[in-house]
Amino acid sequence: MVDLLTLPAGPKSVRAAAQSTSGHLVIDLDVTPRSVRPVRTMAMAQLGLWGLDGLADATELAVSELLTNVFQHTAPNRDGRRPVCITLTRVPDGVALCVHDADPNPPRALAASPEDTSGRGLQLVQALADKFGVAPSPDGGKDVWATFVQDAELGPGGANRRTASPT
Repeated sequence: MVDLLTLPAGPKSVRAAAQSTSGHLVIDLDVTPRSVRPVRTMAMAQLGLWGLDGLADATELAVSELLTNVFQHTAPNRDGRRPVCITLTRVPDGVALCVHDADPNPPRALAASPEDTSGRGLQLVQALADKFGVAPSPDGGKDVWATFVQDAELGPGGANRRTASPT
């Protein structure tokens, strides 16, 4: 992998690298509040290259929410970092997103009240995704994944049925 990002995080720099190949984008980094935006930007650029602009809103939200969950709900490793690997894979009519971290505990959907300003991210990802799941990883961590499929009737670059404007 080639280092594409070095984001300051206090006295230490944050590890970040990305690799794009035909049908795959892999971003390996230490997640911080400042790393979410560049990862979203790279993911959206990749969707544009694949002609999947219609899936951008749902995928962007999922990337943001899943990375934020890793930062907020996983303990740092012995080096004080929260390593994560994000993979976007081109699938027929869509994209599969996988966020891998070292914490074996599955994410929990919270019961947010109408007044709460957070706690709905996982429910949003589940509602927007065509498929969603969590799987233990052989290394002891977990993979949180979501698949987003473009409406075949709209053709390449058409809006996803969950994000299309009503007509």
